[in-house]
Amino acid sequence: MKLVTSGRTAPLTRIILGVAATLMMLAFAANPTLAQKRGGGGPTRSRLLLVFAPDESNKSLTDQYSRLQRDSGAIDSEDVDVIYVIGDHMVKLPPPDMKTVSGDEMRKHYHVDATGFRVVLVGGDGWEKARWSEPTDAKKILSRAADMPKPKSALDDEKH
Repeated sequence: MKLVTSGRTAPLTRIILGVAATLMMLAFAANPTLAQKRGGGGPTRSRLLLVFAPDESNKSLTDQYSRLQRDSGAIDSEDVDVIYVIGDHMVKLPPPDMKTVSGDEMRKHYHVDATGFRVVLVGGDGWEKARWSEPTDAKKILSRAADMPKPKSALDDEKH
């Protein structure tokens, strides 16, 4: 069976397709959950606390680790993931990235020299929010994190 169209139906088809595409975009905009299920809207990221140290025996690193361990519950409740970047060891990033990068690559990205100790707070948007060059109490770090918007996943948990 052959479909025969006149010259008038081609513009009409384009109009109908345009209206259908517009309605689909409006449906996704009105329902962000649907857009995320379909892969739109992007994954949510937690906030990161990056602790850079030149080696495992670094005094500042052990001090920072102890401070963070004391307040680990508060750090978890604020949806902050702590990542230790030690020397040039490989680092596994949390979701949604889930990739492994070298410590050297992380140091270059965050401008930390190979012998330096730094604590860097990174927001869910991927931008650096604060930086410290000495071991810092979790309460001080979390006071800065509290100024940052929480990831959408954390806000959804608070509603339920």
